Amino acid sequence: MEHPADEGQDDADIVHETVREKVISRTCEWCGRRIAPRTKGRGRQRRYCSPAHRQRAYEVRTAQARLERDRAAGTARLEDEPVRELVERTVVRTRAVRAAPWERPGMRVGGQAYPTPEPVLQDHEDDEGEIRPRELQRLLVRTAAAIAQGKLSRREVERITRGMEAVQAAAHRARSTGKL
Repeated sequence: MEHPADEGQDDADIVHETVREKVISRTCEWCGRRIAPRTKGRGRQRRYCSPAHRQRAYEVRTAQARLERDRAAGTARLEDEPVRELVERTVVRTRAVRAAPWERPGMRVGGQAYPTPEPVLQDHEDDEGEIRPRELQRLLVRTAAAIAQGKLSRREVERITRGMEAVQAAAHRARSTGKL
């Protein structure tokens, strides 16, 4: 029994085609570098130029799948949700002051101790409104001890030094004019 589609066809009209494909060139799916195609044997063609690139591609694929699964479950941050962070900052400043090896705090050069400071009287001025020289001397001795012990900052010591230089200049002028 002949089929209608076969009508008019002879056995000589049947054509068999065989198609073969051969990969000429291929690039790595991770980095785009050219990969040499397989020339012998059967099996799949290589998709990556190295095992490291195959591993990276796998990690990206599986990470994306895990992220989508976690977002669907509500356990991962949504893409448009902002990232919040809380930062605690602690700053510690330590100032180390070193005395010269021959000086100990509270000692003069040569190993002599500063005299113990005497209590300063509440009334620093006499009746004329001037500071008494003895009280000023005691104050200066206490200041020297504080500097030697590192109790004053660099700025405070510079300010005191400027004041002492002004006193020395005034004493020099007084001597040169004959007032002393």
